Amino acid sequence: MQHFFHIKSFFNFLRRNKLFTVINVVGFAISIMFIILLGIYIEREYAVDSFHPAVDRTYRLVSKELASYPAFAGPDIESRYPEIEKMVRVYGAEFNVRDEKEEIYSEKILFADSAFFSVFGFSFIEGNPNNPMPTPQDVVITESFARKIFGTAPALGKTIRMFEDKSYIVNGVVKDFENTHLKNPAIVMPIVNLDQVSSFFLHHSGYSAFTIYLVTRPGADLAAKMPEMEEYFKGNQRYMAFNQGSASEPALEPIREVYFSDLRVADFIRTNDSKFLSVLAVTALLILVFAVINYINLSVAQAGFRAKEAAIRRLLGGSRWQQFGGFIVESVIFCFVSLLIGLLLATAVQPWFQQVMQTDSSIVDSLTWAHVGLALGGVLVLGFLSGCIPAFVITGFRPIEVVRGTFRRKTKMVYSKVLIAFQYCITIALVGCTVTIIRQVDYMQTSDLGFDRENIIRCRNPLISSELQAGFRDRLMAVPGVLQVSFALTSPENGGSFISFPDDDGVTQNIVEFKGDTAYMGMLGFEIISRTGVQDADAVWLNETAWKTLGLRDDATEYTCQAYPFKIRGTVRDFHYTDFSRPTGAAVIAPLPEGSYGQLVLVKVSGGDPFGTMEGVRKVYNRQAGGNLFDGQFLDQRVQQMYENQTRLSAILGSLSTLAIIISALGMLAMSTYFIRQRAQEVAVRKVFGASNPEMLRLLLANFLKLVAVAFVIAVPVIWYLMREWLAGYAYRIPLSWTIFLTAGVLVGAVAVLTVLWQLLKAIHADPIASLKSQ
Repeated sequence: MQHFFHIKSFFNFLRRNKLFTVINVVGFAISIMFIILLGIYIEREYAVDSFHPAVDRTYRLVSKELASYPAFAGPDIESRYPEIEKMVRVYGAEFNVRDEKEEIYSEKILFADSAFFSVFGFSFIEGNPNNPMPTPQDVVITESFARKIFGTAPALGKTIRMFEDKSYIVNGVVKDFENTHLKNPAIVMPIVNLDQVSSFFLHHSGYSAFTIYLVTRPGADLAAKMPEMEEYFKGNQRYMAFNQGSASEPALEPIREVYFSDLRVADFIRTNDSKFLSVLAVTALLILVFAVINYINLSVAQAGFRAKEAAIRRLLGGSRWQQFGGFIVESVIFCFVSLLIGLLLATAVQPWFQQVMQTDSSIVDSLTWAHVGLALGGVLVLGFLSGCIPAFVITGFRPIEVVRGTFRRKTKMVYSKVLIAFQYCITIALVGCTVTIIRQVDYMQTSDLGFDRENIIRCRNPLISSELQAGFRDRLMAVPGVLQVSFALTSPENGGSFISFPDDDGVTQNIVEFKGDTAYMGMLGFEIISRTGVQDADAVWLNETAWKTLGLRDDATEYTCQAYPFKIRGTVRDFHYTDFSRPTGAAVIAPLPEGSYGQLVLVKVSGGDPFGTMEGVRKVYNRQAGGNLFDGQFLDQRVQQMYENQTRLSAILGSLSTLAIIISALGMLAMSTYFIRQRAQEVAVRKVFGASNPEMLRLLLANFLKLVAVAFVIAVPVIWYLMREWLAGYAYRIPLSWTIFLTAGVLVGAVAVLTVLWQLLKAIHADPIASLKSQ
């Protein structure tokens, strides 16, 4: 053990080389911090829906275009295919709920079949999990809602009221939905209660808004029946989507893939992008590679100065492989200490990370023996990989080289140039990608969408009948700062109502319909391009794409298709009703018939004090609703929320890019220190022979800038390729401008110059005679 690892000598070396010690420990610790946070987050995301009882046999029924079906499809296919063991339909909506104290709450409700809790493995706190909804009046509530309305008292047997004072009995309490694609609701209730709202939902063949989950019998191959199922759907007039061409190719989507699906989903379902997780994982590993590169570079740079110590130990009888093992142990100790510091840092920044990533993943919850073992194993692997090259280099010298002084010259930049260039290449690529994503997100959030979204409040209509709307409008208009009030079925930023129909030639036409009252058009500021002169109360406005798609003549005043006829008031400019990933499609703006019920309330307020006016609207709204139910948001806020994933990606990549710059800069700083020390004699000789300080500065600085230049040349095509692929996912996108590449290169280059500049200035201003004497 005498010649294997000398701890006293190791700590003496660290004390004498504080810069080496700090940079390596800080680099490893910060990198490990991100590895811990992102590792826990990614593991949790990929484990979504993995806890259900028959997870390997549970599927969502989808089609090539849609992830939903009409309500009757569930019982229909369950009775038709014996391969199905269980079937559950799920529909989500928001309704008012009244507790026993007459308090009113606006809550998310899931309507589901009785097999819901046998398909999904949510844990019960109260009640019988085997039969939680035996009658239509029995409901199950989540733990957070139970505490909200009943406090700490048992909720079982308590009553709540919904749908014009109909009573329901709490027959179970489950833990809040976690680690599942289903958003946490307040209440789960039998699906037949939708008839209390309207018979339209469960019985209209054109209402395809139900998510259907199937559990297949062990050994059954339901997937093989999909072609036959498609033929059945197309031959049954009730399945309008398949008959009209808006749906095709039914398929079974494994329950664990629902969270990562790119199909359009209902509001009660949450999703994530698997590519986003891959980007995070790769980026975090690159940051760790940066720390490893710094350790290798600095250790190799120190090799010349540790040569004497190593030579003496070799002369005293130590073998090369014993010394090799000693350097590996040093590296493992570095990594272990960095792991402890990284764990403390991760705990400190966890609240920020949870807010940015919108996750409740926790370090404490993830402290299992398996994770501890994985961390320790990772430290050993990381320590070996980090210490392997320095150990090989340092133990590969011959003692005679120490006497000649050639070892230091041979090793001073052998590995460093390539590794530093690689570091800066990845850093420039990261910065370039971050700049591109930030620009695209800003473009999507600030572009003209074709309608006015400034100072418009959107909220759910608290009324349950159209008769009270006129009085409610008057009370809202009386609020100081309110300019207009409109009742509507949909607003542009939420996608409208999808309508599919065959035209008279048998071609399927797909149109998105928006319905609002007489104030709707003016409030949202749709740009009118032309008018037909038709003034009928039921006439509609078409956007430019709809006019072209339907093949209308320039002087058309109506569309005479038998399946969907209408009179035309005029044309409006195309407007965005989905995010920028999809092109603008055909849209129609139809009038909400006089006295009809509007699900939404839109309130236009003045720009002087919009938030103050919103507070006034809140008070009127809550008085009308009979409780604290106001859910208003400004339209521009809702538009920004459409790009939450992209915003999260830009935020976390920005943080990782900053970290990459810092670690690269630290590595460059340390390398410049040893580089200047090794070239001190050359600088002194040049100055003795008349070289000026500016000349020496340019000469020394060129050595570092060459590395950045090489890195920039390599990074440009990397940025171009990666961002071209990413931007291809958007129908409307920014160009890959040369300014993106220039910004990344200049920023990283400037940091590199500033990092080494003070070291270079110190070297060229040193006394050349003193430098020569010290050599």
